[in-house]
Amino acid sequence: MREAANVLVGHGSRVAAANQAFLDFVHVFREASGLDVEPAFVELAEPTLAQALQRAAESGARDVAVLPFILFAAGHVKSDIPLHIEAARLRHPGIRFVLGTPIGLHPRILEILDSRVGEAMRGAPERAKGDTALLLVGRGSSDPDANSDLAKLGRLYWEGRGFAAFDNAFCGVTEPRIPSGLRRLARLRPRRIVVLPYLFFAGVLEERLRADVADFRRSYQWIEVLIAPPLGIEPRLVEVLLDRRREALTGTAAMTCDLCKYKVRLVGFEDDLGGERSLVRSIRHASLTASPSQSHAHAPIRKHVLVCVNTECVAQGSPRLVAELRQKLKDRELDLVIQTTKTSCLRRCGDGPLLVVYPDGVWYRRVASGDLEEIIDEHLCANRPVGRLVDQILSP
Repeated sequence: MREAANVLVGHGSRVAAANQAFLDFVHVFREASGLDVEPAFVELAEPTLAQALQRAAESGARDVAVLPFILFAAGHVKSDIPLHIEAARLRHPGIRFVLGTPIGLHPRILEILDSRVGEAMRGAPERAKGDTALLLVGRGSSDPDANSDLAKLGRLYWEGRGFAAFDNAFCGVTEPRIPSGLRRLARLRPRRIVVLPYLFFAGVLEERLRADVADFRRSYQWIEVLIAPPLGIEPRLVEVLLDRRREALTGTAAMTCDLCKYKVRLVGFEDDLGGERSLVRSIRHASLTASPSQSHAHAPIRKHVLVCVNTECVAQGSPRLVAELRQKLKDRELDLVIQTTKTSCLRRCGDGPLLVVYPDGVWYRRVASGDLEEIIDEHLCANRPVGRLVDQILSP
């Protein structure tokens, strides 16, 4: 049987040099591993992931391992790449497509960071580690799970190495940004700060980082600031990717879902779990990440129930109603697949308590506690709206 085909997926950049650096790394990976590898970009460059998956499917292999050359699991890994994989599965039902986890946290990454810090300090004046602080800089994501992984990596690297302090910062999207991170470390009065860009290659983000550091140097001239190189075309990353490939093909690849914003309600990210737009995203995310080699899959949300808790509906008992509904769903172990959300006024005052079920677009009025079992049994579980309570039906 032919060995599994492999697709290595990079982010993609508007900077041609960054895309070429990824393709150069694919060559290094091929040479070091002896594997056939198709390169692909999620966005902004070609070959696209769809093109690479098609070529891998046409190679004659029964299995295709898709390996994200991405540092942490955020939207690309949790949604975009699985969407392409599912489309490939539909086109090629006889082929097993498996998704590996991203680079993530790995012992070789700590070794690489050691090397980059050493490169930054090479030729610089001798200073004790106790006079040196570290700033680990990531690209930044709208997914707090990915941002927290950068913080964990920084902590793992800092503890035990004797440096005075460390902090994390981001190039964009989230806080703290690089200037804030540098100023926070400056308050601890280190003699030196080493800035570690946790990026694969030089590009727009590294240019932004260097500009921020230049501004900081002008204001804090008594602190020496060194900038380490990005990860670059690093041979030790080959070992990390081979581990991720083995996990994918043997069914041991896993992502932590306990705090996934698509699965649980996180403060500040409620729209990624509730609401019509996020319902579609959650269903897609949950269903498309399912694969024999990935335990990141979780039960998709089947229905989203909105309950009005504005003034008039509150007076008619809607808070008690939503509490009872949630408890009944939990008792039946349906609370992970049927989402409930309290809403403000739904503009049907006088007809409350109001209860709306999406994606079906069914509005119920004057719902009482005694109606909940019927709504759960007939509508939420069997897709048969309870006609006697229906106020209106809006096309989903």
